[in-house]
Amino acid sequence: MTTNANRPYSESTANAYQVLYEVDKKMGDSSSALANLEKYVVAEEGYLSRLSAKTLAYQIVKQKVLAKKLQIDGLDKKNKILTLQGELDRQAAETSRLYIVLLLLVLATIAVWTYRIKRSQLRFMTLARRDGLTGIFNRQHFVNEAELQLHYCRKSSRDACLVLIDLDHFKAVNDTHGHAVGDRVLQRAVAACKAYLRSTDIFGRLGGEEFGILLPECTLAQVLVLAEQIRVKIATASAGEDAPDIPISASFGISSVVHSGYELRQLLIHADEALYRAKREGRNRVSIINHPECDNSTTRDDLVDGNPHVLQGTSTFRSAPSEQAKE
Repeated sequence: MTTNANRPYSESTANAYQVLYEVDKKMGDSSSALANLEKYVVAEEGYLSRLSAKTLAYQIVKQKVLAKKLQIDGLDKKNKILTLQGELDRQAAETSRLYIVLLLLVLATIAVWTYRIKRSQLRFMTLARRDGLTGIFNRQHFVNEAELQLHYCRKSSRDACLVLIDLDHFKAVNDTHGHAVGDRVLQRAVAACKAYLRSTDIFGRLGGEEFGILLPECTLAQVLVLAEQIRVKIATASAGEDAPDIPISASFGISSVVHSGYELRQLLIHADEALYRAKREGRNRVSIINHPECDNSTTRDDLVDGNPHVLQGTSTFRSAPSEQAKE
């Protein structure tokens, strides 16, 4: 039986033993029928065993193939996922670059607009503060700056003087030679003043042909010398190549905080009175308001000559041109 069990059986062998068993049974050969029945059973079992083994082997192989296929499919899906992830990462990086470029463009646009707005503000501020023809302070800004400087001078008890300058016979120059020549006369007069002013001096056009200069930390004697230098400079200036023979001169009125106090309004009133006196006395001259340092017998020359610091003070005006002169 053991030997028979190890023999390879097929379905046809089992069927053959079954037929022999049926024949022997019908013929009444019991012993032969029993033997064939046993062989049939053994063959059937062997066949079924082989069939089961084949089926099992087939199923195992099939499962392995299926598992391999599933593994391959899984790897394919994983590769697709990785590919998609890489594509998403690439798109994300590209999107990030686009955002960065867009942000830089926005920042650049904001910077350009900010620069333009700032430049416009500075231009408008300059237009609001400066006289368009001469480039010096206009009346309003001169008043604001002068009041601020006088406030500082008052707090520190410093000297300060105000000079009013008015060009002589300027209306006649305009009427005779035209406004273009008149404008050049104004510009030459301003240039003559700037040549002697410091960066701390406040210089402005008060209107028409009238100008104002506030000089902090200057005594009246120093300002007298300075005004005389400017007067001579203006008198020797030319109106231009097309009108070289036009006489240019200016009258000066000076006030000091020592006599007038630190209020700009009072300084202007006293300087204007001195200017009016210079006009009345013949123009092209420097006049000062009555000053405690001067009695009725004291002249301007006495005040200047009696102060040993006048020339030293004057040198500062010559060597330190103002910021307005540089503009």
